Amino acid sequence: IPPGEPYWGWYAVEVDEPGGPSGRPYLDKLFDESVRFTYDEVDVGVDHVMNCIKTKGPFDILLGFSQGCIVSHLLAATLRGRGEEIPWRLSVQFCGMRVRDDRYLNLFQVPLPVPCVQVYGRTDQMYEYGRHSQPQLYEDTVILEFDEGHRFPSKEPAKTEIHRRIAEEILRVRGV
Repeated sequence: IPPGEPYWGWYAVEVDEPGGPSGRPYLDKLFDESVRFTYDEVDVGVDHVMNCIKTKGPFDILLGFSQGCIVSHLLAATLRGRGEEIPWRLSVQFCGMRVRDDRYLNLFQVPLPVPCVQVYGRTDQMYEYGRHSQPQLYEDTVILEFDEGHRFPSKEPAKTEIHRRIAEEILRVRGV
């Protein structure tokens, strides 16, 4: 990060545990279905991405990492809910998970029609959760895995193989 530039994320998360704050680690709460999550200002992030697509696009691919995958899910679902066409041809998602904010669950009753490549690091603390909660959000999902954590693949041969498979999917959705 350049000097003087702030860190920022797509949105903040409020956690509401039954019986009040427990002091448990965040991931324990994330994996506990009784804990409610509320995304603060996620609509701002979704609107920001949509504005970038409209003003700087068109784009064939929407790539997300971690929280960015949730923004990607919400953007595609919001567009579908408005009756608008999803303007990109393929979602590529690294180390993602499903939307946990109950306010948006109705948007995902039917799988999203945009093809999706989902990439998971097998040593990611969120691997099991993401791998089992995210694929059903899409009609057409390709799953790729690598032996690293919550990051983009960096070790060979997985790095090259994952890049190759993503390139194949890009060509497929472009009809090449």
